[in-house]
Amino acid sequence: MDRPHAAVGPAKSDLIDHYVRTLARVLGSEKEAQACIYSASCETQYGFCCDVDEETAMSINSLPGVLSVRPDVDFESAEKDYSFSGGDAKHWVVRMEKPGVGVITKAQMVDFYVNSLTKVLGNEKDAQVCMYHISWEDAIGFCCEIDEDCARELAGLPGVLSVKPDTNFDSPNKDYGGVGESSKSIDLVGSSDSNQPPNIKTKRLFVTGLSFYTSEKTLRAAFEGFGELVEVKIIMDKISKRSKGYAFLEYTTEEAAGAALKEMNGKIINGWMIVVDVAKTNPPRYSRERPQPLSPSSFSH
Repeated sequence: MDRPHAAVGPAKSDLIDHYVRTLARVLGSEKEAQACIYSASCETQYGFCCDVDEETAMSINSLPGVLSVRPDVDFESAEKDYSFSGGDAKHWVVRMEKPGVGVITKAQMVDFYVNSLTKVLGNEKDAQVCMYHISWEDAIGFCCEIDEDCARELAGLPGVLSVKPDTNFDSPNKDYGGVGESSKSIDLVGSSDSNQPPNIKTKRLFVTGLSFYTSEKTLRAAFEGFGELVEVKIIMDKISKRSKGYAFLEYTTEEAAGAALKEMNGKIINGWMIVVDVAKTNPPRYSRERPQPLSPSSFSH
């Protein structure tokens, strides 16, 4: 889970109560939530383990403040790993070959990188959360936080040119192999993006990479801090009645839209990394592949 907000006290009992309330939002009962939780982390990493079914796990996954839900592979052990990529994660710069297609959008490149990292981590959501910087034009690559074993496996994938330590982790300027500064890039962790145009002449934004479980209410809450919203519309599949993974937002002013575009691109909503762009008159069709369902009955959060 995310670090609890200031209203949650620092004591272990306060944090456990916070976890119980979170789980109770899905189960409908704090008493039942207490009975399901069998482990909790209240210090450097925040989270808990509980015994629930797959459907409940997917519902928990969509709650605000929940970063990931995954099987508890160490169910018998008292030591739990609440990190995204294991306890020995390091920062890496991954340089890749350019995909053999025509014009590539930011959203397509993010998906391309996520798919590559998913081949190693086995989970698309974990891959998204591990990435903290991307470059998409002359320099093709991304930065991620994974352990050395995963880095070695990633280096062996087709299309991966190199995987090396990120020696400039605190800097938005990354070295993807000596390519000049003309390459477009996004710092997915930092709050500023010098590559976004300073004056956005639009009030309408296109958001991709949304979790299937992100509601319009959650999306509005994430974006309304930049200004008044006229419209928040998540596009639904007509057959399945589920989200296609993208949405349109419209503000009352161009200034608000520009601020949202600059600050929200690459942020995490419901555990998924989103891409924010200017809405075109006829936006491309975009839908995210459905993530593979979780199978075990015990999950860690």
